[in-house]
Amino acid sequence: MVRRSGGSRLGMACVTVIALIATVATTHPTASTARPSRVPLNVLLTVSTNLPSTSRQILTTEAERIWRKEGVEIDWKVPGLASESSDAPLRVMVVARPQPTIREQGQWPVAELLPEATPRALAIASITSAQRVVDEATRVAVRQDAPEDYLLGLVLGRAVAHEIGHFLLATGTHAERGLMRARIDAREFAAVHGAAFSLDGDASRWLRERLTSASPFAARGVGGFSYAFRASPAK
Repeated sequence: MVRRSGGSRLGMACVTVIALIATVATTHPTASTARPSRVPLNVLLTVSTNLPSTSRQILTTEAERIWRKEGVEIDWKVPGLASESSDAPLRVMVVARPQPTIREQGQWPVAELLPEATPRALAIASITSAQRVVDEATRVAVRQDAPEDYLLGLVLGRAVAHEIGHFLLATGTHAERGLMRARIDAREFAAVHGAAFSLDGDASRWLRERLTSASPFAARGVGGFSYAFRASPAK
């Protein structure tokens, strides 16, 4: 399940997929008339050898695509090389990590962020859970739009992008729509088109204001973004 936290302290955050729910509408961020130059984000990446090469390629490409639109250029580094001691503030591990079975409403946690890990924040994505999402999406879909390895890469890339969002926004809260939702329909999670995985307007504007600074990720633990004060009023 998703754990939430308020204030400036960021708790564990994870993205969960729920099968067979209605598709949620998305809000695309309003284009800025003067977008800042893309800011590089160094990320140490470890991927299990169990993941097919096609899936790995799609994973990185999809995460890059999502964040490039927000002015962030992900620069993947390989642990164990000189980059291990670099200033990369985030590490991503994609492993065949079994997740506990959650029977209620078919919820499967795909990834989580451990923001207080040392020496850098740590995001972990489960190949096992992502495969369950692909299997469910394939089972309920009218037809399969792409090979399974491709869809697996999309799911993992979007889950990783979601956790990068928690890292950049310094928040454990979740949006009602877009990339930062806590729960996503399996068919939408594995859909070939990626329109539903854009950062919402409020978070996009908040982040872009900070991307203009010289060290945009230096003070991310102070005054993070929160969806708790931006929830839509009940109707």
